Amino acid sequence: MKNRFNVILVLTIPLLIWSCNSSNDTGMPRSSGKTAEMVVVTNNETKWEGMIGDSIRAFFGQDYEVLPQSEPLFEMANMQIAKFNETKMLKAHHNIFIVDINPKVKKASIEAKKDVWASPQSLVKIEAPDDPSFINFFEEKKDVILNIFMESEYERLIKTFKAFRDRDVQKSIEGNFGFTMQIPSGFYIAKQLADFSWIRKETQNNSQGLIVYTYDFVDTLAFDQARIISFRNNITQEYIPGPSEGSYMTVADEFSPVISKRIDFNGRFAVKTMGLWRLEGDFMGGPFVNYTFVDEKRNKVITIDGYVYAPNAPKRDLLIQMDAIIHSLKFVN
Repeated sequence: MKNRFNVILVLTIPLLIWSCNSSNDTGMPRSSGKTAEMVVVTNNETKWEGMIGDSIRAFFGQDYEVLPQSEPLFEMANMQIAKFNETKMLKAHHNIFIVDINPKVKKASIEAKKDVWASPQSLVKIEAPDDPSFINFFEEKKDVILNIFMESEYERLIKTFKAFRDRDVQKSIEGNFGFTMQIPSGFYIAKQLADFSWIRKETQNNSQGLIVYTYDFVDTLAFDQARIISFRNNITQEYIPGPSEGSYMTVADEFSPVISKRIDFNGRFAVKTMGLWRLEGDFMGGPFVNYTFVDEKRNKVITIDGYVYAPNAPKRDLLIQMDAIIHSLKFVN
């Protein structure tokens, strides 16, 4: 386990060196590191190899939800505080989690900061008087910390997408739905109707897609998981064909349970639904993430659905990219 984390850190160092020589519109060094990666800073290696490290790895190393193969929420690299403070390039990483066990403090506390040494960057620091205090406090705050680092992932990707966005696709979405998203180059409109768009990116190794559709808001059953899945299946059967004649995309809830969560999505109530999809009549499949919310001005239910197809390859980073595109949504006027 120790060697694995050291390897991750070594692989990331060239990126960190590059970031210190590059700046962005904030005038700060550009943060770096791979998608879903964090530097965990501890007092010493013993803390990382002991109960503290075990609790952090158990949470951030758990499987990313709904993927068909095992991939962790985050890759982690450990660094001791003394060495971290001496090494300027390590401070440019976009996700930094500092754990400081200090007997002088009375109780555990948490501090979160943005863009301390680079941008965009999220730093979370927990101080605790002893190991048990940290473990109990981390158990209470771990979901909050995860949200901070995931928002950091989205922010970083959105800035990249914005720099390389496809303006034609963006204008098409705006004209059809009244909002914009930062759609990077490589995506194209595969099909568009009133209240429906299918946006795709196809490469030799994988596929990514966005399905956007709206319908009149009637009642709160629009947020029911069964209704969300039913609408998705109806839309994909009609508009998302597979390569074989008669094949089409559908939710594969017979293989893995669909997960739904009520969330705050850019200041709006939404239901986030995640699961697996497959092709009826063919053998393709992969993960999807779906956001359903209401545009109150137009009294419309809006669903934005991102999916990934990457046979025999990791899918977490591709799905996070789709999540970031969806999180870039902004209503016009």
